Amino acid sequence: MASQIATADGVPARWIPGPFDEALEDSEKGDSRLGWIVVLLFFGVFLGFSTVIRLDAAAYAEATVSVAGSRQAVQHRDGGVVAALHVHEGQHVKAGDVLIELAGGEVYANERAAAAQVINLQAERARLLAQRAGAGTVVEPIEFRALSDDDRVLADEAMRLQAGLLGSQRSSVVAQKDVLGQQAAQLRERISGIGNQLAENQKQRVLFDEQLEGMNLLVEKGYASINRVRELERARANVASDRASLSSSGAAAREQIGELHMQALSIDAKTLQDVSQSLRENEQQLGEALPKWQALRRQRDQMLIRAPATGQVVGLKVFTVGGVIAAGQSLMEVVPDAAPLVIEARFSPNDADDVHVGQKAEIRFITMHERDLPVFEGTITRFSADSFTDEHTGARYYTGEVTVPVDALRVLREVKGRQDGIKPGLPVQVLVPLKKRTLLQYLVEPLNQVLWRSGREH
Repeated sequence: MASQIATADGVPARWIPGPFDEALEDSEKGDSRLGWIVVLLFFGVFLGFSTVIRLDAAAYAEATVSVAGSRQAVQHRDGGVVAALHVHEGQHVKAGDVLIELAGGEVYANERAAAAQVINLQAERARLLAQRAGAGTVVEPIEFRALSDDDRVLADEAMRLQAGLLGSQRSSVVAQKDVLGQQAAQLRERISGIGNQLAENQKQRVLFDEQLEGMNLLVEKGYASINRVRELERARANVASDRASLSSSGAAAREQIGELHMQALSIDAKTLQDVSQSLRENEQQLGEALPKWQALRRQRDQMLIRAPATGQVVGLKVFTVGGVIAAGQSLMEVVPDAAPLVIEARFSPNDADDVHVGQKAEIRFITMHERDLPVFEGTITRFSADSFTDEHTGARYYTGEVTVPVDALRVLREVKGRQDGIKPGLPVQVLVPLKKRTLLQYLVEPLNQVLWRSGREH
């Protein structure tokens, strides 16, 4: 402990340090040196890491989700009365799906009647072609492959009808030919019997010839009467007459068989002739009915408002069955699934000189909280040539368009576990990397700017 020496008048003259004071002073000096070492070590490590740690410069922009080429509006050229509404806001539809059905009962009935006529004619033509070729089945027309579900019902019924007609007509022809065949078989049996009779007749003729020869010898010798010879000659003549009659009957039977064969051939020829005539009439009727059906189908299709693309319905403006829609009125919009995501971003004027078309950008969906949702990469496809002014805040900004590949939609669906896309208007964050720099460069950049400005002041 320090001691104090007093003067004669009682005023202390100076402090004389003691052993404890010297120890305390040494301790304070040691703590001071340790503090400086820690500070220097901290700044040294900080500076070392600041030269390694990356802190790249980037342009930040608030943005919203849009759609490439804008949404596809759903309209009707003529307008009409809503008969049925098949969609609701946010529904996912496929291209060609019926969204709204307009009233048109007479058009629908006429189109259905024309459809039935054309389909029946096409099925009849297929049956006639099969009949002409001698086929046992009717091959479905190739036109039936593109039929709708409603038309398919008509086609199936028409094919069943024509298949039945083909079978009945084939049965009729076969029956006629069977009758002719039976008649021919009977004639052949008759011819066979005539042949047997002719053989017996020939035997009788030979026998009479032998009897006459012997009887003539007996007459010459006077052992027999000439009358007996005359009786044998008459009997022989009757046998010859019977033979001629039998031969004539056989020839007539063979002629009838030939006629029956010609009748069978004429049945086939008549059938082919009738089929050819029916085909010509069918083609003529089909040529008249098909354009009529196509015209009515176009009118009916105009009563059905279909989805122009596969996507999500937004901005639905029709809600009431029986309501009237005007010609050309926008009824709803469809956000296509296949279109790439397009981000509409607003950039600060301070970054306008550094951002340009073709640069890569990082996209983050800030409203989605899934942990597995990645940061997507896009490309700047458009950047405004001049700035705009926000009507509400008065702040100036540049507009940019960032396109995200279609694959991003697939990843988003997998993460979300749903097949719907990203709704237009969702807020996102856009970062456009500008230049690479370290933490140290970031910290000294303001100082460099100050020095740069101060070096140019007069």
